[in-house]
Amino acid sequence: MKFKVYHILLFFTLLFVIPVKAQVDRRIGREQYKRPAGKSEKVDFVVRMAEYYQKELKLDDFQAAAVKSALEDERDNIEGLNSERDITKNERQDKVKIIFDRIDAKILPLLNEEQKKKYKELRKISDERVELD
Repeated sequence: MKFKVYHILLFFTLLFVIPVKAQVDRRIGREQYKRPAGKSEKVDFVVRMAEYYQKELKLDDFQAAAVKSALEDERDNIEGLNSERDITKNERQDKVKIIFDRIDAKILPLLNEEQKKKYKELRKISDERVELD
């Protein structure tokens, strides 16, 4: 009988003591949860898009340079569109479509058939995203 009582007391003692000892002092190292201040550098959207297309479409150096050039040609139009605040959502979508149609006309002739197929899939996804916004 004493053996059972001893085990029961030991069990309840451990049940209440061990969780208290296992708690972590959250004040130590709380800086790890904060974002570093001032370290976010802005990456040019043309560079980001060119790198994305190069990675996804597996472009060679010539194709990558031509894609980047096509995107740079439309940079002013895209930046101008971002700065326009007094246009409606539908007008913005129409202007985005016109800009990307011009970009597509420059990029598609540079791609092989497999790359064209993948590019059209990527554009379809981005067109759907623009419609959702």
